[in-house]
Amino acid sequence: MSDPFTIVHGLPTGHEHAAAKLYWEAFGQKLGKLLGPADRGTHFFAATVNSPSIFAAIGTDDTLLGVSAVQLNGKGFTDAGLSDLFKHYGIGALWRMVPLAMLERTPPTDTLQMDGICVSAAARGMGVGTALLDAVFQCARDNDLSKVTLDVINTNPRAKALYERKGFVAVSEETTSILKPLLGFDSATRMVKKV
Repeated sequence: MSDPFTIVHGLPTGHEHAAAKLYWEAFGQKLGKLLGPADRGTHFFAATVNSPSIFAAIGTDDTLLGVSAVQLNGKGFTDAGLSDLFKHYGIGALWRMVPLAMLERTPPTDTLQMDGICVSAAARGMGVGTALLDAVFQCARDNDLSKVTLDVINTNPRAKALYERKGFVAVSEETTSILKPLLGFDSATRMVKKV
């Protein structure tokens, strides 16, 4: 029996909207007030998706089952810049710049920064999340990096449990402080895994 999915590096053409939808489903709670509503946020991500930073799980029927993203060359899931923000959000891009910048992460030189992982509801329990994480770990090794790091928000205990099962260890926690009403979560835990 063949595997029910294949992991590929780079988002195949034609899957941009599906990837953006998955990303919004996973991170809409975190990004909703900054980049919402959902239709607008999904359109923004579909238009700015950064294929080289993505690993995709593709089902045997060419359905996108999940994605993980890493920061390569300073860009993660999206390669959006200031001009993209203005294009999609108009003058509202101005107030979005500061909180979005606070969510950006620059990892140490020996570390690969993960920029999210999402699995479709229909594919949960099939090993997609584990396979996507394994692809991220291999990417770190292929780039001579010894660690992978990520941030998980306090309102996503399921994701944190998966990361712990895969060997990530919490190293710090950052509170959102006065930005909590805008971001919608209290804190984010930085987690690291040696690869």
